[in-house]
Amino acid sequence: MTDCARQRDYREVGSLTSQIVVDFELRDPGALADLLSRRFSPVKILPIDDAPLSAASGTYGAHAGIDFSRTRYTGDFALLPQRSYDGVFFYFPVHGHVLVDQGREQFLGTVAKAVAAEGLECRSMTFSGNFAKRGVAISRLLLAERLSVLLGRPIIEKPIFEPVVNAGTLGLQAVQALVEFSTGAEFGPALNAGALAADRFHEMLLDMVLDTWPHSYSKALQKPPPSIAPRHVKLVLDYIAEHPNASASGAELAAISGVSLRSLQAGFRRFAGVSIVTHQRRVRLERAHNDLLRNPTIPIEDVALKWGFTNAGRFSRYFRDAYGVSPFAVARRGAQR
Repeated sequence: MTDCARQRDYREVGSLTSQIVVDFELRDPGALADLLSRRFSPVKILPIDDAPLSAASGTYGAHAGIDFSRTRYTGDFALLPQRSYDGVFFYFPVHGHVLVDQGREQFLGTVAKAVAAEGLECRSMTFSGNFAKRGVAISRLLLAERLSVLLGRPIIEKPIFEPVVNAGTLGLQAVQALVEFSTGAEFGPALNAGALAADRFHEMLLDMVLDTWPHSYSKALQKPPPSIAPRHVKLVLDYIAEHPNASASGAELAAISGVSLRSLQAGFRRFAGVSIVTHQRRVRLERAHNDLLRNPTIPIEDVALKWGFTNAGRFSRYFRDAYGVSPFAVARRGAQR
């Protein structure tokens, strides 16, 4: 493949043509900035000590909220986001190192240490030592949605990933192997031709990252299913599921279950894992999320009121914490289906 052809393909990934894996070889840092600006957010690329970025090459792929790549740079440079990207970058260096500046803290990624960079907090990334990496970038919306599926409930707080981890653990070695395979000479053409199911690969890579990279929901994912809830807890769980927009108090729910409020609260935390109020909110948020996807023309304020959220601003904050995006973004996504 000629340099011109490779540059054209590289830009095709940046313009989100479809589920695509392409090889690239560039000698123009402007093309790299263009790709990253198209895929994530506007960026600037600045050389370190006036040394120009002389080459960038590798293989890049993107599908449905996940980007995966095997990339090598010649030259040292800093990448400065001009606007935040609501997602997480997972970098596995194989040569050189990357310094991630997130304002209050800085994290150094090396061959031995992989890093997770928060797109909303990242002020700069500095790549040096002829940096080479395997990388995965995942949108916050996708992370929240998949965690909700795996846990069987909406997540109330966004997942926080450990910024620096040991890249040599078996789980993370498996993630790197999957990225290496996905950017290899056989997988890319098969994926582009539809011979391999892109959705299946996409789900596998997402689940592997969530399973192996430590984060604030790791324990919940690894926790064995709870034993069967006692009758009084099950009665309340069923009542909340059947009356999600009801504003029943803890005392009222205790009366329905036939036990004291204290016993109900203790049983709920043990078998549901959260407080009664938190579970009620999760259920209402889940119903609101489904409404926004299925009926995107309904005003968001009406959806909030329907499910018991009288304050639109508070509803939006709860919703963003649970799903990683605003109610408006989910409604817009529903309208595009």
